[in-house]
Formats: sequence, structure tokens, C-alpha cells
Amino acid sequence: MRKMRKIVLIPAYKPDNTLTDLAAELSRNDMDIVVVDDGSGEKYAGVFDCVKQVAAVVTCERSGGKGTALKHGLKYIESHFEKPYIIVTADADGQHHVEDILRVARLAEKNPDALTIGARTISREMPTRNWFGNVYTKLAFFCATGKRVGDTQTGLRGFSDRALPFMLRVRGKRYEYEMNVLMWWARSNSRIVEIPILTLYEEGNKNSHFKAVRDSIRIYWEIIKFSAPSFLCFALDVTLFGLLYYLCLPFWAANTLARLPCALIHFFTLKTLITKHKVFTRISAPHYAAVAIAILALNTLLLWGMLALGMYAIWAKVVVDVVMFFATFVLQRKRVYVARG
Repeated sequence: MRKMRKIVLIPAYKPDNTLTDLAAELSRNDMDIVVVDDGSGEKYAGVFDCVKQVAAVVTCERSGGKGTALKHGLKYIESHFEKPYIIVTADADGQHHVEDILRVARLAEKNPDALTIGARTISREMPTRNWFGNVYTKLAFFCATGKRVGDTQTGLRGFSDRALPFMLRVRGKRYEYEMNVLMWWARSNSRIVEIPILTLYEEGNKNSHFKAVRDSIRIYWEIIKFSAPSFLCFALDVTLFGLLYYLCLPFWAANTLARLPCALIHFFTLKTLITKHKVFTRISAPHYAAVAIAILALNTLLLWGMLALGMYAIWAKVVVDVVMFFATFVLQRKRVYVARG
């Protein structure tokens, strides 16, 4: 296999000499480096002048956020480097050890069709805001995607040039961009490969520009939007089933009539979202229908079992739908979504 060029992409906003040291050490390890100055201003021109000795510097006139800076860097790489290559994104604040950046690059080269992430060990040794953010975001991510990821907020990620069109299509201007990448990558049924890394935090995490309240709201809002169609259809399904069942319809008829409009609403909502985000070429209607019929049959069978055990009908429906939620997601991810190249 042809050896792939390795490029480190570093978005930087008002950096200190930590960035200069990081770029110099990466250069000594034969890495190409692209640094994006995210509108830091004249006060920080000296830092970027030093960085220019070992790296290409892309300058944004005003700060557009981390997601915007990453996309500027990706577009620069796309137009200035010959394929094939590996891109590793890293933070400018010294949180990522050079050896870990190199390890992520090597692993990404071995897995060119996967997204490789450097996963920090989530422990109470982290700054408190990082610990809380990671714990609750991991849980929210799992509920939204059905996929477990050890570190949803790491900025150390590696991927090949094959993923570049995908990365440029994903929406998001600030820190929410990285969460959107993970969620849409998970939905596309593409692999996520993790490697444990050491994370270096300065006292008080003072170099981080992450705004705990504002940026957390943006991240969680993206998760809510991503998972909203499924949860809304869940609520509608249970409500309709309850009404129809207590109108004396047989449980199987009530279940079928409740799920039919929910399936249609879910399909067209997903189709709208996918068209808006342009991450997938299409959502396969025949495959969606086949999965929906299979899920309905299994759902009805489980519901019959719960009712046979004497469980109250509404509670039985809720339990079955919760159990089926993850099965539905896995089947749809494998059979319904058609990923772009």
C-alpha cells in the first residue's frame, strides 16, 4: 500500500507560544502542518509569523468559530495537497501530546475508511467542566445514535482524503461542528476507531476558548435536533395506540394503525433532514418500508408477549417501543441510508 502523506490541521484562536512549540515538534517528525488563524487579530501576528517557518498559515479576517476554521483548513488542504493523504485535526492549546498525534495519524492510515479519534480517559482528574461535559454528552450521543463513543468531545481526530467531501458537507460553525461530524458519521454506518491518549491540561484549562454554557447549549441543541424525529414519533405512536386500544380495537390492529402514520412522518422528516444536510445521497424508500414492516412484526409480537404476562397495555407499549428503538436505529443505519462518496 502506498504510504500516505500526513497533514496536521490546527485551528487557532488567540494562541500563545504553545502553538509555536507544537508546530516545531510536529515538523521535526516529518508532518505537514496547516494552521488556521481564526481571526485572532494583530496582537497575535507574531505567533503566526513564527509558525509560518514550519507550517502553512490560513488567515481568516474575523473569527467564525472552530467549525468554520476547520472547514477553511480542509478546503486549503483539498486545493494544495495531492492525494492520498491523512488529515489529523489537533487543538492549538497544548492539550494533545505530539506522540498521540502521530499515533492517531498512523492508525488512520491503517483504517482509511474510518474516523479515528484520540479518546481521553474520562476521570475526575479532568477539569470539572470537561468531566461533566464528557459524561453527559456521551450518554446523550448514545441515546441519539445508538453508538458508544468513549470521547465525544475530543478534538484529536484522523481521517483520509476519502472523508474530505463528507467533512465539508457537515454543518456547524463552532464547537457543535465536531459533534455533528460524529453523529452523521455514526448514522452513515461508517466505522469509528478509538485510540487512548494522554490529555494535558494547564491549570484552570486557561488556554481553552470553549464557553461552557454557550457552546454546551449549541452542542446539545444539535443532539436534540438529530434525535427529535425519533422521539416525537415515539410519543405519537404510544398516544395513538392508547386511544385506539381503548376504543376496543384488538391490540395488533391498534399497534398497526398507530405505527403507520408514525412511519410516514419519520420517513419524510428524515428525508428532509438528509436533503438539508446533504450528508447522504438519498434515503432508500423500499429499504425503509422493508425495515418498517419487519419492526412492526417484531414490535407486535413483543407487545403480545407483554400483554400475555398481564402488563398494563400502555406500559407494555412503552417498554416494547423503548426496546425496539435501538433495534430500529441499527437496522435503518445498515439498510436505509445511502452514503455519499
